[in-house]
Amino acid sequence: MPDWQALRSEFPLLDRYIYLNACSLGPLPRSGRAAIERYARDWDTQGTPVWFSDWLPLLDRLRTRIRALLNAPEGSTAIAPSVSVALTTLASGLPLPPGRDKILIGELDFPTIGHQWLSRPGFEVEFVPSKDGMTIPPEAFAERIDGRTALVATTHLFYTTGYLQDVRAIADAAHAKGALCLIDGYQTCGCVPLDVVAMDCDAFVGGCLKWLSGGPGTAFLYVRPELIPNVRPQGTGWFATRDPFSFTLEELVFADDARRLETGTWAVACHYAGLAGLELILDVGVEHIQDRLRDLTDRILERCDEAGVKTFTPRERDRRCGIVTLECDRPEEVEARLHAEGVIVDSRPGRVRLSPHWCVNEAELERGMDLVLEKLKTPVR
Repeated sequence: MPDWQALRSEFPLLDRYIYLNACSLGPLPRSGRAAIERYARDWDTQGTPVWFSDWLPLLDRLRTRIRALLNAPEGSTAIAPSVSVALTTLASGLPLPPGRDKILIGELDFPTIGHQWLSRPGFEVEFVPSKDGMTIPPEAFAERIDGRTALVATTHLFYTTGYLQDVRAIADAAHAKGALCLIDGYQTCGCVPLDVVAMDCDAFVGGCLKWLSGGPGTAFLYVRPELIPNVRPQGTGWFATRDPFSFTLEELVFADDARRLETGTWAVACHYAGLAGLELILDVGVEHIQDRLRDLTDRILERCDEAGVKTFTPRERDRRCGIVTLECDRPEEVEARLHAEGVIVDSRPGRVRLSPHWCVNEAELERGMDLVLEKLKTPVR
C-alpha cells in the first residue's frame, strides 16, 4: 500500500489548499515542474538537434506509457492536444457502418461528445435519458440501439455525478446490433484501472489534465487495431504520415499504426509535464488510487448524510470513483467563499462538486467538509 503522507510532499499545492477539485485539474507534482524546467533547458542548450536527441524519444516514451495506462496493444494509441481534438479526429475518421446515421449519447455525458455529432448534419443524435438524474443503466442504451445506429458514444464516468458506467455492457450491446462504441475516459484516467481490450470498445479518449496531474495539452486516443487501417481522418497533418521527413506534398500516405490519428507539430512542453504526471501515477498504482478515493468519498457521503445534504452520487463503492456532487442553489458563490478560506471545489449548475485529491489526509478532509457544509447552509447576505 502506498505511503500517502510521503507522497503528499510531491504536491506543494496541498500545503496551501485543501484540494477537492482533482477531477478538474490535478495539482502539479514536483516531478512535473522539474520536467517543464528540463524542457526549457533542453531547448535552450541544444536548439534544433533537440528534436532528435530528446523530443521525439520523449514522444515515443509518452505513447508507451499511455499504452501501459490503457493496457492497449502496441501501435494502437496516439497523442492529441485535447480530448476535443481527439474526438473530432475520431468523428471524422472512424469507419462507421455504412448506411447508418444515428449516434447514441448519454443524457449525462460531457457536452463535447454531443457537440461533435450535433455539428455534423449527416447524423441524427439521440440522447439516452437518465431516470434518476444520476445514472444510466446499460439497458437504457441497449434498448435504443437499432439498425440505424452507427455509434454509441458515452463517458466512462459521469462528470456531474461520479457514476461509473458498465462500458463493457454498453459495448456488447452496440456490437450485437452492428454499431461501434466510443468511450470518453477523461474522468477515469488515473483513478480507475483501465483495460481497453477488456472493455471491448472500438475507440477510447482520455487525457492528463485531471487525475494524471499532467496539466493541459496532453490528451490521447486509442483505436481497436483491426480498425486502424480503415481510419482516415478528414483533418490531418504531416506527422500523421508514414514518413513525415520525406516531405511528400503530392500524395498522402497515412502511418500504418495509430500515429495516423495525430496531426502537426506536438505541444512538446505540455508533453514533458504530461509524461511526468502519468509516470508518477503509474508508479503509485491506479488500483491503489481508486481504493483511496473510494475511502475518501465514502466519508464525504457520510458527512453529507449526517448534515441532511442531498447528493447525486451512487452509494455503492463499485459504481463510483472520485466525485461526489452536492445539491446547492448558489454553487458559484459557495465555490468562491470556500476558495477564500483555503478549500478548492468546483461548481456546476445547481451543484457543488467535490473530488478530493488522493493525498488529502483525513484531518484535512474533515476540516474541508466542515467548511463545505457550513457554506452550503449559510444564507446569502
